[in-house]
Amino acid sequence: MNGVGYPGDIPFADAGMAIKIPHVAMISGMIRFCILLLLWLAPSLALSHGGVVEEEDLCVIKVNYLRGHFKIYQPLIDGHKEYCEDLPNATESVFVMEYLHDSLGEAAVDFRIIRDVTGKGRFARGEDVAELDDLEAVTILYREPTVDPDVLTVIHDFKEEGDFIGIVTANVDGDQEIYRAVFPFEVGYTGLGYWPFFIALLLAIQLQYLFMSGRLKRRRENRATVVVALLLLCAPISDALADEWVSSRGVYTVSFESSLEPIEINRIHNWVLHITSKSGPVTGASLSISGGMPAHDHGMPTRPRVTAELGNGEYRLEGMRFHMGGDWEVSVEISANGKTDTVVVTLAL
Repeated sequence: MNGVGYPGDIPFADAGMAIKIPHVAMISGMIRFCILLLLWLAPSLALSHGGVVEEEDLCVIKVNYLRGHFKIYQPLIDGHKEYCEDLPNATESVFVMEYLHDSLGEAAVDFRIIRDVTGKGRFARGEDVAELDDLEAVTILYREPTVDPDVLTVIHDFKEEGDFIGIVTANVDGDQEIYRAVFPFEVGYTGLGYWPFFIALLLAIQLQYLFMSGRLKRRRENRATVVVALLLLCAPISDALADEWVSSRGVYTVSFESSLEPIEINRIHNWVLHITSKSGPVTGASLSISGGMPAHDHGMPTRPRVTAELGNGEYRLEGMRFHMGGDWEVSVEISANGKTDTVVVTLAL
């Protein structure tokens, strides 16, 4: 096969045809177009997400011209870890707003959380909230207007995941000025963010190129091009699912499936371990799990354990959790049929 990345044909012996690869200049043009479009969209995406923005690594909420350092904690799960808006778990959450303007400390400030019924999701704004017929009916938390000299603190225990909207209202100088900040947020946030939008945009650009170049008229070439494009797009996913690790003496091979895909920081989840040897699936094995971050010289924050053998060489491993990003190692000691060996699963999170 010709070198991938150069203009020319990639021959397919079985299909008896070739696929034309777009010229490098054309690809560069498409990339420049993508970058310009994303830069054009970025400000509107940031503004539409609500009143909380990141400035110099701090989360700042804007109530008109008044500002406060905004942060959310989930102490029962993540201790002192701070979040700006989206929260990974439905649990007790502490909302803290440290006033950066004296006027906020003198104003009566109320705090409300509603279920997002606007249909706008992350793009919900103040006018969308104002159009709701019955705000009280969708309110899950309301704190009456209160004058807090320095810090506003509100605690709410989320019972379920979903999309919500936070509303901060400040009554400045009596009834003379009322300022409001609206910030949509998600509880049970997966971390995908705008990536699905970006991927869809890239696919649309690729399809437009195929259409403009006339390749859609060539049925057989088009089919093959779409297949190759899908394979290239799915390659990282397939590689991730196909990862497997061999034990130190070559006795066992281990792969796993995670209940979280992708694996997220500070989320407790389960694995299903697949253990095989040269003779096939390994059954009746005794497993011991340990691990940590060698670069940081610490172990895992939990004590994962195997709770069930599922058959056909599969074992349920519960209590997996990684509390920070970086390079992790999970050590699986396997004893079966009189043979003991250790597999080290490496992860980059």
